[in-house]
Amino acid sequence: MGARERNLKNINVKIPKKQITVFTGVSGSGKSSLVFDTIAAESQRQLNETYTSFIRHRMPHYGKPDVDTTENLSVAFIINQKRLGGNARSTVGTITDTYSLLRLLFSRIGKPFVGYSDVYSGPGKMDHRVSC
Repeated sequence: MGARERNLKNINVKIPKKQITVFTGVSGSGKSSLVFDTIAAESQRQLNETYTSFIRHRMPHYGKPDVDTTENLSVAFIINQKRLGGNARSTVGTITDTYSLLRLLFSRIGKPFVGYSDVYSGPGKMDHRVSC
């Protein structure tokens, strides 16, 4: 990769696909520079290039990060570190609609069957333990 954004000093990373990856480190070590300014910005920039120019001009613009190469980069969801939305119950799952898909998944494969996907919404609606 050869990333040189902000305080990154020509670092190379390989991130496995289909796995959750966590970046940890002390303050100022370059976690946000790597994740937001490099990986996520390049992913979003590549995605935006697939849109027509009409749509592209109305999307947020991301400059090309200071990297040598990026290979096999997947689409990234860019979620700011600040509070999500105006609702205190907003989460990554609700913002990306993953929450709805998880409700559907649990309603289909959960054991024991406790109901359809609407059973899994809202506080206090599900009083059963579900295992997958």
